[in-house]
Amino acid sequence: MSDSVKKVSVVRCDDYDREKTCAAVLRAIDLVGGLGTFVQPEQKVFVKFNLLQGSMPETCVTTNPEVVYAVAKLLRDYGCEVLLGDSPGSGSRYTENNLRKAYAVCGYDKIAQDLGIALNYDVGFQEVSAPESRTIKRFPIINPALDCDAVVVVSKAKTHMLTYLSGGAKNIFGVIPGLDKPTYHARLPDPAAFGRMIVDINDVVKPKLQVMDAVMGMEGEGPHAGTPRKIGAVLASGDYSAIDVATSRLMAIDPLRVPTITAAIERGYLKEDFSDISLVGDNLSDFIVKGYRGPSTFLGEDSTQGKSHFLLRLVFKLVNEYPPRPVIHADHCISCMKCVRSCPVKTIGVVDNKPRIGYKNCIKCYCCHEMCDSHAITLERSLTGKVLAGLITRK
Repeated sequence: MSDSVKKVSVVRCDDYDREKTCAAVLRAIDLVGGLGTFVQPEQKVFVKFNLLQGSMPETCVTTNPEVVYAVAKLLRDYGCEVLLGDSPGSGSRYTENNLRKAYAVCGYDKIAQDLGIALNYDVGFQEVSAPESRTIKRFPIINPALDCDAVVVVSKAKTHMLTYLSGGAKNIFGVIPGLDKPTYHARLPDPAAFGRMIVDINDVVKPKLQVMDAVMGMEGEGPHAGTPRKIGAVLASGDYSAIDVATSRLMAIDPLRVPTITAAIERGYLKEDFSDISLVGDNLSDFIVKGYRGPSTFLGEDSTQGKSHFLLRLVFKLVNEYPPRPVIHADHCISCMKCVRSCPVKTIGVVDNKPRIGYKNCIKCYCCHEMCDSHAITLERSLTGKVLAGLITRK
């Protein structure tokens, strides 16, 4: 990653009208140097969107298909060989059948057909050595991310229960195949360590171009159970950490509270004061959403990964009662067992055909909450946790 100034473009885009979206994406990419800065004609380009799972575009769980369409069309018309795809979230097996279902629900099959561009159905992966990694030294990476000349990441601006922001950096976690993802939550349950691992994967894959769908974002309990919130912009950059800094500001999030951003700063990829980021295009301040609701796992100005209030750090060391824990509501549960499959420490069992959480071993990674389609899992603090939360946020 270059030490030079990192450009991030911000371009107004009020809705997902195809013509407007294509114009906004073209302008955003041109403002940071144009396609030729990142890819060349005849190169094989893998366009990796955010496919957490098969969800309708209006839920804002995944990258809107119109933004993907705009990026893919530009690449196709530039002369690149384009492949679209991703590996769905941790509650789904990485199979061709599951990919087809998810692509259809999200609308990606329709845009691929409109453009005459292929969707990825290769569910193979390769173990890749990462000797320079700060966390894990080998990663399983899906084939399309390896069998290409360039990876272009098209992200969704969302909150995230563990990493606060799900943006360009976090999107690359999708190159880990399906049910392999929960193992990383188990090995690195701390947000700061998890953020370092995400940076390690970006170092392995080395995405060339970032485009952010911030037309409609997600607030609250992201990346799956939050609610849509309009931002009205499209962003582009050659740098995943820089685009995340800009995106976090749009969402009224302090970038220094995002563990992937602080991990990039630790490695010298970004300056701590962000003076190496140059914003171009429309005025970012015009798009900042006041009152953008963060996830319940991030409480108060001082309460997160490594920058927590002293009392909070002490609480995490002594007890495990402060963070909200997942609670399954049987009356809403449809017994799909996604939560059982997604649990990295296998602490969710099945009793009378309903999942039941064994809290003794629960690491509060929120994979089960993230993958529950029926929203039968909520995050609730215990009585002790509520008392501690009251003490921490008291002014």
